[in-house]
Amino acid sequence: MISVVIPLYNKEASIAQSLKSVLSQEYDDFEIVIVDDGSTDGSVGVVEAMNDPRIRLIKQENGGPSKARNTGVKNAKGEWILFLDADDEMLPESLRMFRDAINSHPEFNFIDFSWYADNGQHRIIADNAKEGKIKNPFKSYYQGKINPRTGSFILTKQLALQCLFDENLRRFEDDEMLFKVYNVANIYYNPKPIMVCNQVFAAASKGRKDIKEDFLGHLNFSGKSFWERMCLYKLFLGERPNYDVQCRSLYPGLYKRYDLLILHKLLNKIKL
Repeated sequence: MISVVIPLYNKEASIAQSLKSVLSQEYDDFEIVIVDDGSTDGSVGVVEAMNDPRIRLIKQENGGPSKARNTGVKNAKGEWILFLDADDEMLPESLRMFRDAINSHPEFNFIDFSWYADNGQHRIIADNAKEGKIKNPFKSYYQGKINPRTGSFILTKQLALQCLFDENLRRFEDDEMLFKVYNVANIYYNPKPIMVCNQVFAAASKGRKDIKEDFLGHLNFSGKSFWERMCLYKLFLGERPNYDVQCRSLYPGLYKRYDLLILHKLLNKIKL
């Protein structure tokens, strides 16, 4: 069974469409575990009105998306976990495609597909047409050949429990979890798009007031492989404008690492 875990917080305008995209799948060996994270709008009412036995609704006080997803994983009945945000949609046949990949490649515990970003028009994400095992996930992620997001990948419940989300984080918490996954998982990639990230509904990706609620506030380069360090540095370069004062306090040395900056520019130019 596949357990589709959906964290829900004030998504009254989009949750019905997200649920319909899952409930309309022809493959039917699944459950939907919705964890309401203390919504203050009519989101819960929308879910309850759908009255489908495949939906399980769990309510908790607001603790953030990481806690909601972890609650979903711990309460899931399926042996495979699919995370889906409450404003995104699965494409038709997505669950069947996941199940076919699971059956065809039983040695893998993490299966990733490509996806569409939709802000009025579909734009496919990830520059990789090659299907197969990802030998170096950090290298592939750095180069943009894979770009997993909630909804585009499925992982075993055992792996999900091993790599739970950091409940202190409310921004880039998925990257923090995925970086843990990249170090331990056996990853298979298929370039076919499997879901739509509805950026029309998504809130603007703004920095938190406290950088400690962001993965950016917890970057640790010690003991990491070359490509993991480059992924961390790429995140630092891209997001530091959101936390200029806090980043200069936390990572003064990174502002002086011109060797890393030059290396980053070279790697992006030659695309090894």
